[in-house]
Amino acid sequence: MKDKGRFLKKYRGNECLNCGVPLDMIDRYCHNCGQINTTKKLSLKDFFGEFFASIFSYDSRLRHTIIALLFSPGKISKDYIEGIRVKYANPFRFYLSVSIIFFIINGLFIDFDSFSTGVEDGISKGKNAVNEIKDNIDVDSLKQHVSEEINQNKGLSALQKQEITKNLEEIENTSPLFKTDEKPEEATYYSQEQIDTMSFFKKSTKLWAMYDDHYDKTGEISAIRALTELKHKKNRYNKYIYHRAIKTNSINDNYGRELLEFIFNKLPFIIFFFLPFFALSIWLLYVRRPYTYMEHLVFTFHTQTMFFILIGISILIDQITKSNTASGIAIMIFLFYLYKAMRKFYAQGRGKTIVKFLLLNVLFFILAGIGSAITIAGSIFIF
Repeated sequence: MKDKGRFLKKYRGNECLNCGVPLDMIDRYCHNCGQINTTKKLSLKDFFGEFFASIFSYDSRLRHTIIALLFSPGKISKDYIEGIRVKYANPFRFYLSVSIIFFIINGLFIDFDSFSTGVEDGISKGKNAVNEIKDNIDVDSLKQHVSEEINQNKGLSALQKQEITKNLEEIENTSPLFKTDEKPEEATYYSQEQIDTMSFFKKSTKLWAMYDDHYDKTGEISAIRALTELKHKKNRYNKYIYHRAIKTNSINDNYGRELLEFIFNKLPFIIFFFLPFFALSIWLLYVRRPYTYMEHLVFTFHTQTMFFILIGISILIDQITKSNTASGIAIMIFLFYLYKAMRKFYAQGRGKTIVKFLLLNVLFFILAGIGSAITIAGSIFIF
């Protein structure tokens, strides 16, 4: 490898500047601590070069990792667990690097305003449609018409006529289309002494309803002032519930935009948290194969990294072509890639691999559903 920059021999010293171990001029790195053997003053180029090198390992390992990952599904995972590791980047480190780039790219193009505007327009259209139906319904005329039809129909018994009339009244009383002057249900207000006698769950629900109603009526954003008005204790729990009530109202006001942004910003950590569970599901599928859980996790990191690469590229293509075709193609390519990777890594026949591939995707959607529910519920309580 040709020396350049800080690696030039003219910058090499006789001892390591980090640990003081004697070095020769031929030593590019310290054999004791691994630091580069150079006395060159740090420049802006050197600083950012070392920064990106520490993230992406800009050497032959990056090239070997990318080539093996893209064009040999399952090979890099197979090599890594068999001890061929020096020429490849660390799976965990490489996954983090690619995921950072992916979420930066995705964040540049995702449009939260369009999402919330679309939800708002959909709700408005629904409300307008209901109101239009209400305007076109004359309840009294409808009831009179039905009564006349019942009376004219001599084939109906008195009991049948009574049952039809009863059903009509029930529809009128329960259907939202006939409720024109319905008032919102008033929340019950409790004193702090009453709240203290309740169970934890009941206390939480009553406080939430009470504080939500208080905020709707007063618009008070200060928990301290609100609790003073309600004569409640200004402890952390009461303040937390009041702030949650405000946040819940903000979700309705901006049609989930703020919550969506919060979840998106935490998505890298959420996906990283659920990857070990996905590796566990793979371990269950291949429990009879001689692989440890960590080896399944290595396979999971590599396949997830490939997923980010494909979707990241498809997002850029979709932005250029102004369509969503590339994203659909990328997903199909990844599914084929996952099948080939499973076949190569676990070395099983086509039939078994296809069955386990289908089961793995079912397990993935189950985990994704559970993870989404936990994420949304948790986000409401912490965002």
